[in-house]
Amino acid sequence: MKILVISDSHNYVLDSQIERIKEHGNFDMLIHCGDKYKDAEKFANKLKINLIARVPGNCDFISDKPLIIEEVIEGKNLLITHGHVHNVKEGIERLKEYAKERNADAVIYGHTHCAQNEIIDNILFFNPGSTIMPKCGTESFGILEISSDKIDSRVISLED
Repeated sequence: MKILVISDSHNYVLDSQIERIKEHGNFDMLIHCGDKYKDAEKFANKLKINLIARVPGNCDFISDKPLIIEEVIEGKNLLITHGHVHNVKEGIERLKEYAKERNADAVIYGHTHCAQNEIIDNILFFNPGSTIMPKCGTESFGILEISSDKIDSRVISLED
């Protein structure tokens, strides 16, 4: 399954972003890691993606959505969160402990506006960065390709 991962879009869904994402082909699913998680529908509509998973962030002030969701895809247990409830801006230790307790194969999160694509203690910690306001590097999004035997992950810059 090929998944587009977006975070921290903050009400910006630009045609230039859509065109850059389209360069990477079609996607089966979109994951939005919060801070204007309702942008997920805008991205999905423009990219013709039917399956969406999303969580609210600290800037999504009114939401009835859970702050953390688990998705099992191709037998892989994914934790999806914005990250603010685990204070990821201070480090990922709390998030790492939570992921171990939940037997996660991957943790997909945002909040820091800094991309991360790293395996720690056999768990993928994946943050696509921010599509509009990066604090490290450039505006970016992520791609996950999940099969029963592996998770391929990459962060893509929105700059040409």
